[in-house]
Amino acid sequence: MPLLPGQILNNRYRIVNLLGQGGFGAIYRAWDLNLNRHCALKENLDASRDAEQQFGREASILANLVHPNLVRVTDYFFIKGQGQYLVMDFVEGEDLQEKINRVGNGLPHEQVISWMVQICDALIFLHSQKPPIIHRDIKPANIKITPQGRAVLVDFGIAKIYDPQLRTTMGARAVTPGYSPPEQYGQGHTDQRTDVYALGATLYTLLTAQEPPDSVDIIAGNVPPPKPVRVLNPSISENVNGVIQKAMQSQRTQRLPSVDAFKLALISSPISSVSAPAQPIPQPQPYPPVTAQPVAPISRINALAPSSNLWKFGKRQVFLSLLGCGAYVLFSILNPQIQSTSGSEYLYFPDAVSVYFGITHGPVVGILTAFLGYIVEANIQGWDVTWNWCVMSALVGMFSGLFGYGIRNYRSFGSILRAIFIGAVVILIGLGIAYFTGMMSGYFDSDIFQYFGSAYWGEVLSLIILLPLLMFIFPRKKP
Repeated sequence: MPLLPGQILNNRYRIVNLLGQGGFGAIYRAWDLNLNRHCALKENLDASRDAEQQFGREASILANLVHPNLVRVTDYFFIKGQGQYLVMDFVEGEDLQEKINRVGNGLPHEQVISWMVQICDALIFLHSQKPPIIHRDIKPANIKITPQGRAVLVDFGIAKIYDPQLRTTMGARAVTPGYSPPEQYGQGHTDQRTDVYALGATLYTLLTAQEPPDSVDIIAGNVPPPKPVRVLNPSISENVNGVIQKAMQSQRTQRLPSVDAFKLALISSPISSVSAPAQPIPQPQPYPPVTAQPVAPISRINALAPSSNLWKFGKRQVFLSLLGCGAYVLFSILNPQIQSTSGSEYLYFPDAVSVYFGITHGPVVGILTAFLGYIVEANIQGWDVTWNWCVMSALVGMFSGLFGYGIRNYRSFGSILRAIFIGAVVILIGLGIAYFTGMMSGYFDSDIFQYFGSAYWGEVLSLIILLPLLMFIFPRKKP
């Protein structure tokens, strides 16, 4: 049964829409609630123990690969009795199958060769790993062209770690007719030459707008071999035609032996059969040498990573911080009147404002809102600006953002309760540090702790009153 929009998996990924579906699973566009960005979620419905074990081993390896022409795997998880899930970056752009469907015929030769050279680089990188990684699902629909013109191999759904002693397990047995060679069917051995066949078949489709017939049907004699590319597109050179035919041999031993050989033959061949001098092939932008980068186990990657957008600081964050500071100061001015009206001298609403801006916009905005707000408030009220209260304010804003930024605060009762709880905890930490450091520095005497409980209760009561109103009236927009 397909996943439904709005459904949340692993307490983190909210389904946005279905991107594609096949017999073994589906791929969805999802929203990462921790990092607040779109991602691609690949579902494998084979819930067998063997498939799960293989998936876990191979996903952990894929998660450590970094290459400019490969989609980045960011997470993986299992749902018992349902399947396995691979989370990847969502790559903006149009895939090559969509381009063919839109154009209606073969794509420009020079551009196709440029894209295929980039995909060859990605596969050479995969095949050079120890042990080699066989992609096993190269086809036009799995190659996206970004708005900057970069070709990216976007699907690792049935990638397999190569072991010459093992046969293909059920979990990695998916095939794509027209692009999968005969050895990928059943429980045959697959190796680098499996990807060579799929590269040739993909190039065939891109230049002719026709998919080649299924490899097993060709072997069985049910259909004739694919027509040579030059028959369907006479402008293609004999050399490129020969590269494709050599790559798509049914017998592995008769194919080009590696993707390196495929790439070399491709870039060494004239593209067009026209006698006029051929234009130079547009080459992809050079990248520095790329190697697999050791990273933390992917299950531990979270929103606290300094490289995530959680710590982004730009014009938007400056604007939101000034807005938060203004709200903080406004409530600090109104607070004496609120205390007088309510009869409670310990109500204090400005910290609730800091908690709100931290939760909705992250720790950077939370810190600046609380810190700047306190400085301005102290000057307006004629208070001494002390370092311990500066620290307390900054901690409240920072911890609110760190612990609460992933909240789906869209006016739901559960989200509001969670936000109040987070606010209560971070204010307890902040007040505790402020009171303790103030006493240690001589600013407070030891009797000040008799007021701590009352002050903290006033802060919590302020959260209960103000935070739901702010979250309901000004929720962070859904992606």
